[in-house]
Amino acid sequence: MPSFATITLILTAALSTLTNAAPITLPSASIPGDLSSGKSEITDLTQEVDLPSFRRETEISVSVAVVFTDVFAQIRPLTDQLTYITSENATVASISPVVAQIKTQLTGAVSQLQGLVGKDSSVILAPVEGTTLMTVGSLATLIAGDLCLLFAALGAVLKVVVGDVHTEVLPLLADLGCTVTSLLEIVITLVAGIVTSLTPLLAPVVAILSSLGLTDLLSLLSLSL
Repeated sequence: MPSFATITLILTAALSTLTNAAPITLPSASIPGDLSSGKSEITDLTQEVDLPSFRRETEISVSVAVVFTDVFAQIRPLTDQLTYITSENATVASISPVVAQIKTQLTGAVSQLQGLVGKDSSVILAPVEGTTLMTVGSLATLIAGDLCLLFAALGAVLKVVVGDVHTEVLPLLADLGCTVTSLLEIVITLVAGIVTSLTPLLAPVVAILSSLGLTDLLSLLSLSL
């Protein structure tokens, strides 16, 4: 059995060998940036990454009902202004801007309806909501409701304007009525048989149409006093 002195000598020799051994050099890794300052050389974090596009392009089609619903949602606050006009504030300066805004909306509707010419009936008669196509009768009811609202407002103006104001305002209102005529001419082209359904529904505003001199519109709808 080795003595304690012999064991001590062996251990001393082993430790000496480890101490004098050449250090192990690991491959250096190149790390960009100054890590000691906490900064990185990567500065452009907004660079666009070229990823496949999964966006689906969809063509949004309108229908006659959608056009009237959207346009008259914009027109209704304007007709309210005309409906509640009084003789005290019924001036050309107060009426003409409102009429001009209504005409802008109706002119836009004419352009939208022209875009439906040649489309399938499934597009033309598409509902505002849901999937069931509108009938000619239900579409006529929607359109007549909007037009009665408009012409009732114009009638309210005619009741309160007098003198020079009446002389200047009447052509503005009549011109607006002509835009409505253009609108309905397209609708009649798009929806066969709708005149028959529209005529009785517009009877309440016949007198107003006549006061505005809208003979073309009266003829178009086969309306008379």
